[in-house]
Amino acid sequence: MTANPGRVYLVGAGPGDPRLLTVHAVSVLKKADVVVYDRLIHPNVLDLCQEDAERIYVGKEHQKISTSQDAINQLLVQHALAGRNVVRLKGGDPLLFGRGGEEAEVLSAQNIPFEIIPGLSSSLASLAYAGIPVTHRQIVQGVSIVGGFRGEFDFPWKDKHAWIVLMGLDHVQQLVDTALSHGFPPTLPAGAIEWGTWGNQRTVRTSLQDLPKAIHQKNLESPCLLVFGDNVNVGTTLSWFESKPLYGQRILLASTYPWPWSQLMNLREQGAEVFNWSVYLKSVADDHILQELSSDAQVYLDEASLIEPLLAGWQKTGRDIRHLPTLICPRMTRPLVQAQGFTEVQAVDIEELGQPPTVGNRDHVYVPWELCQELSITNEPQIGCWTRAAKKRLTDPLWDYHLQRDFDVAWILSKQAANWYIERGLCAKSILIAPPLQAFFESLSLPCGKVSVMGPDQWTDLLGTHHLMAIDCED
Repeated sequence: MTANPGRVYLVGAGPGDPRLLTVHAVSVLKKADVVVYDRLIHPNVLDLCQEDAERIYVGKEHQKISTSQDAINQLLVQHALAGRNVVRLKGGDPLLFGRGGEEAEVLSAQNIPFEIIPGLSSSLASLAYAGIPVTHRQIVQGVSIVGGFRGEFDFPWKDKHAWIVLMGLDHVQQLVDTALSHGFPPTLPAGAIEWGTWGNQRTVRTSLQDLPKAIHQKNLESPCLLVFGDNVNVGTTLSWFESKPLYGQRILLASTYPWPWSQLMNLREQGAEVFNWSVYLKSVADDHILQELSSDAQVYLDEASLIEPLLAGWQKTGRDIRHLPTLICPRMTRPLVQAQGFTEVQAVDIEELGQPPTVGNRDHVYVPWELCQELSITNEPQIGCWTRAAKKRLTDPLWDYHLQRDFDVAWILSKQAANWYIERGLCAKSILIAPPLQAFFESLSLPCGKVSVMGPDQWTDLLGTHHLMAIDCED
């Protein structure tokens, strides 16, 4: 136990869409030593953590054994007293049915410093994504947010008012019957929103008396909130999210390194739910190798995400960014590298790196560590590597939960990612692969999914071209 305890941050992660994280939430995630997180967190939010941060899953899944609140409290106290900075990451807002108040009381009793960082509640965000105004000057002038996990609804009918019921799906019939007995009109507009703000969000609109039947017919599952009020009907004309072109599609992007959120933004903005799985948590530059590299060397970028560690390492070693080595990359990746401001980029096929020098002197071709290991099996080890072995990503109950459902599309960008996809026995209706993987996939018999080779134009159209960072090259 240390004399100076760490600080605990009770953080609301919002309802699911990673774009709804607050700036403050992102800042504390990046410096946390320990992250204790729930089930309703998008798994890619954890990519914001430090590579070596300890990740502890304590999520509660419907009708399954889960970590008790007392055990969670003890985890926070234990790590804080050890001098570690802890983020307690919760879906929605930590103080709205999130037990954040209970956790804050425990921390206060132990004299552990803490901060509460609000998050966007699903009670508000889900309605916004369904196009339902929480209040409307002519229709709804007040709103009540209540918990329905006990099936209790002791509220009298009130005109120009709406009720949002969280955690009430299992007791919807009891809740509706009670509301009707309290004078709620049977024909009052009512709705249910499943997985609000996620790409697989579904909304049901009907009358209060018919809500249980409609939920059963659509087979809605938790997480799902209920809403009773005249504002539900307004949503039929304001439903913007569910009209997005890629709405409802689950896309898996499997690569060696995690792709930055900015390169996935185009997909998320089009309504798709993107799960960005990478074999490694991050790419890491070998500062010693970069220090020794001359400006006339050639650095191979296996994936566009390697730009960031190259620039960071180059500047860390005191090198001028204007004197970067020549950049080479796969033909498919070139448009994305160029979109980041690097216009002079050579495009090659991966196979060329293991052949006589078609891209210059092989002694000057520095490839990522993982690819270097593959090439050195069949070729003389004349190819240097400028990255070092990074920490592997491991699945946890949160990833297992999301990977157990089939995907609409899987993009597979490297052989390592392909092996992981096959070993996990994953299934997608359509599989898009990087061109160098064509021969590898032709030798396989996959249980599902039509395999197609993506071309550079298709790749650029799907991801969109986004600048990841501003590069200052002024004197």
